[in-house]
Amino acid sequence: MHNLLHFTQSIDTDMNQYITLFGKQIYLILFIIIFAKTAYIVLTFLPGDATLFASGTIAAIGHLNFPILLLLFFLATVAGDAQNYLIGSLVRKSSKKEKKYSLFKYIPNKSIEKTQRFLTSYGKYAIMFSRFVPLLSTTLPFISGFTRYSFKRFLGHNIIGAIVWTLTWVCAGYALGNLAWVGSHLFLSLLGITLVSFIPPFIAFAIEYMKKKTAEAKVLEI
Repeated sequence: MHNLLHFTQSIDTDMNQYITLFGKQIYLILFIIIFAKTAYIVLTFLPGDATLFASGTIAAIGHLNFPILLLLFFLATVAGDAQNYLIGSLVRKSSKKEKKYSLFKYIPNKSIEKTQRFLTSYGKYAIMFSRFVPLLSTTLPFISGFTRYSFKRFLGHNIIGAIVWTLTWVCAGYALGNLAWVGSHLFLSLLGITLVSFIPPFIAFAIEYMKKKTAEAKVLEI
């Protein structure tokens, strides 16, 4: 178990070693890591952004195939989020049937209603950009399923978010992969890009918030 935890936590920093060890099977391993992190809340500790970024840097020096990485991470993210949504939906159904023995009774109705309103108001932005926010990336799909948010809408926004997230991190790693400083200061590179990645969702939420405030002001004026 200790070796497994060490492997999953070091896949981003020691990827070259694992490529030598596993060969082309590394693609399957990367898929499983991103899928598992996205699909199961309990595995949120698995490296996500760092795995994509590190993969991009390795692809830049020719040790991994760039197009395959883009497709692989996109599919893993979409499939993982769909699985997480399904789990949330199943948990709600089972909780309603067996309230006495479930966690459902510990979740206040007000909290559920508040989450539903949040998804109704900011659903598309929340789902699309949740991939860039730690913890939210794994809890939002579950909550969407639990609160019966439209799966069709969830899937559509999820696909867009998966494309943006995959392109952002893999392309950033690929673009910076040949810079010696990036390889020597991987943590600082990841930290800097993480901070920058918060800008788009912040702008999107700010615009939506201003639209709502403007609409409310117009209603009061009438």
